[in-house]
Amino acid sequence: MPIGMSSKQWAVLLLTAALFGSSFFFIKLAVGSIPPLTIAAGRALIAAVVVYGFLRSMGLRFPGTISGWTPLLILGVLTAAIPYAAIAWGQAHIDSSLGGILFATIPVFSVLIGPLLLDDETFTLQRLTGVAIGFAGVVVIIGPTVLAGLGTQVVGAAVTVLAALSYAAGGIYARRQPQLSPVLMAAGQLVTASLLLIPMALFADRIWLLEPSDIAVGSLLVVALFSTAVPVLLLFWLVRNAGATNASLLAFFMPVAAVLLGVGVLGEQLSLTAVAGFGLIILGAAIVTGNVTLRKLRRN
Repeated sequence: MPIGMSSKQWAVLLLTAALFGSSFFFIKLAVGSIPPLTIAAGRALIAAVVVYGFLRSMGLRFPGTISGWTPLLILGVLTAAIPYAAIAWGQAHIDSSLGGILFATIPVFSVLIGPLLLDDETFTLQRLTGVAIGFAGVVVIIGPTVLAGLGTQVVGAAVTVLAALSYAAGGIYARRQPQLSPVLMAAGQLVTASLLLIPMALFADRIWLLEPSDIAVGSLLVVALFSTAVPVLLLFWLVRNAGATNASLLAFFMPVAAVLLGVGVLGEQLSLTAVAGFGLIILGAAIVTGNVTLRKLRRN
């Protein structure tokens, strides 16, 4: 259960969630004239430069052996390369607000994966109930598009859920690497993602032929700097000063930022099914993280 946080810690948590959540909005602006794979590659590269600079300022270095790089490579694939590419591709087909909502399934997936990889994680009735409620929310959101035969929207939503699954798996894997500094993991995963995504973008998108708009280029820069690099560094501060449990509350506030920007600025319309699904996902996430218990639900 989360412990009390100071007003400063709450401010950092809300700011971090808002910055992470805003990525869906800015990617939506960029994807109009920049291909998804190029957005993912640019995001990873620019953020990698910033976080690597922070790493060096702390006097840290990357490992000099293949075995030392192995966990960084795995983390790079799971928490950066796959999610960045999947989110950007998804934003080409679904609303930014919906993308933020679906990404809130991270805690739900973490509960499913955790017991398979961590000795201190087990399945409980409360956690399985939360998982069921969270997935019910996904079904409520995606179901109407399936029935309506809206193929690209269905795939876009499914790919966004894949991004959440990959990120959750990466988070679980990171917990199995206590010997690594969080800053080293962040820099390593961003560098790895850059090395993987840049050649793919060059080959698939022929970047030198693109003519992106000024808004798209500016949005990509904002995503890389203020929706990736800065919140990653803020997250380290939050985990160190407020604890990992309190930092997990980010999952509840990130989609709120995405929805507010998508609806308030882009004029996206949230259907009643999307709102209902959003509520179920947040409730499921709250149950699996222990912020809401089945006993409390019964009393209410």
